Amino acid sequence: MTGGDRIGRYRLEDVVGVGSFATVHRAVDDWLEDTVALKVLAENHSLNPEVRERFIAEGRNLRRINSPHVVAVHDIGESERQQPFLVLQHADRGTLAERVRRLRATGWTATTADLLVVARGLAAAVEAVHEAQLVHRDLSPGNVLLTSAPGDPEPTPDTTGASAVRGDERLVLADLGMCKDLALNSGLTVAAGTSGFRPPEQVGAGLVDTRADLWSLSALLAWLAEGSDVPPALTGVLARGRSISPDDRHPDVRSWLADVEQALQPPPRPAARPTRPPAEAGRPRRRRLAILLASVLAALAVGVVGGLLVGPPDEPPSRTSLASVAIDGPTRVTVGQEVTFTASVSGLESWIWTLPSGRYVPDLASVTITAQSPGPSHLTLRGQDADGREIETVHELTVTE
Repeated sequence: MTGGDRIGRYRLEDVVGVGSFATVHRAVDDWLEDTVALKVLAENHSLNPEVRERFIAEGRNLRRINSPHVVAVHDIGESERQQPFLVLQHADRGTLAERVRRLRATGWTATTADLLVVARGLAAAVEAVHEAQLVHRDLSPGNVLLTSAPGDPEPTPDTTGASAVRGDERLVLADLGMCKDLALNSGLTVAAGTSGFRPPEQVGAGLVDTRADLWSLSALLAWLAEGSDVPPALTGVLARGRSISPDDRHPDVRSWLADVEQALQPPPRPAARPTRPPAEAGRPRRRRLAILLASVLAALAVGVVGGLLVGPPDEPPSRTSLASVAIDGPTRVTVGQEVTFTASVSGLESWIWTLPSGRYVPDLASVTITAQSPGPSHLTLRGQDADGREIETVHELTVTE
């Protein structure tokens, strides 16, 4: 097929992917004036009833999964040549494999932030697949797509950011052509998967369940971490994830991600403190949190009263000579979008998040919120340095429809 070819109302443009069974085109839906991805089963395979049914089943399975991190299927049809096709969400930033290959050509290695954002995005996608009673069976960098996050500014060239996933992008998992339906099939399955990311039980006929995807998740994150200076704890987590026996792996995606996050975000090391009386030095952590929360509430009260009487009070700084706070995360999101914000703290043992809802959350390394209504919003991160001086940072957020 050439760039001038059509399938129904879809005008075919560039080929963006070629596999053993199908070709993926970027295409334009003339009715909706939208760009989509058209996955077309090869003509010779369209005559094979087994392959044909597996291809159609991929579309049906995608419809069962409700996640912004799994590629959406809009329609399914058949060409004039009796070739089934799937109309899929178009991921305009290419694949994770392509992005990392280009970056590594410049000497790039993944940072802790890169590993965290990929691990969280993949975990969200795979957990949604498993909740639909499916096993993906082919998790690999080529099947992880990058797409512009809804509501963000126009895409910028890939060369502007040396990150595996930039702030205006989202990971999207694709290609469920080899997935297994746990609700319909027995545990026994045939070989499947991409070399290097295929768990032992998928090399030949074997028993496969959701823990097969945990092996591939670990292999994928280990691939991303190649050449990077990663904490030894992460090496141990990924080694467990790639255990030969599924019984030795994590039981589910959530526990896998919890261990990955703990390995990449260890508790902050206490700052050097001046000598204090024994009672002060042994003060329980819970009491410190209570005092910190009380200071937050007091600051809010002073802000209200002071604003009425003498104008707004001076805001605490975000840094002193002993400590600092900052928030990493997007500044623009859309209503309904789930976003994660990460605390960047130094010299603190405790801190308090104030979320847009007004809720207080102590000591978490990151928080995830869902934007509720359009307009300006913000998050606040507050703490006290070793001398009891308050520090605070405010992250402004614009929510659009």
